[in-house]
Amino acid sequence: MSRYLPSSYRMQMLLLMAAYLGLVLLGLPLAKNSSSLPLKAILTLVPLLPMFGALWLIARQIMRSDELRQRVHLVALSVATGVVSALSLAGGFLAATHVVDLDGDVLIWVMPALGLVYGVTQWVVGRRYGGLGCN
Repeated sequence: MSRYLPSSYRMQMLLLMAAYLGLVLLGLPLAKNSSSLPLKAILTLVPLLPMFGALWLIARQIMRSDELRQRVHLVALSVATGVVSALSLAGGFLAATHVVDLDGDVLIWVMPALGLVYGVTQWVVGRRYGGLGCN
């Protein structure tokens, strides 16, 4: 398996995120105004395609990394998953008891929150191992 090139990875990720952003900005307003349920579902879910591409790209990068970088990613992902899961559970309990008024739109923020906590944790854990942070 060949090593990944950080510049190639960044360019591919930039293109995927640009496609995602474009599909969200164009598709969601169209979906809100659509009267056809199948068209609404398609327009709503099509931004997931570049997101799945980005997840595949991240997984490929991690699989091509050495064992130490893989460990940093594993620890960071474990911490991020735990933090975001706990916060989501707390939000769910607060919404269930009507302490806060949350609707389903709040679920849009789970993936960005996971990515943010993952990135910060990866940087912190990487520094602990001698400066292995994000590439």
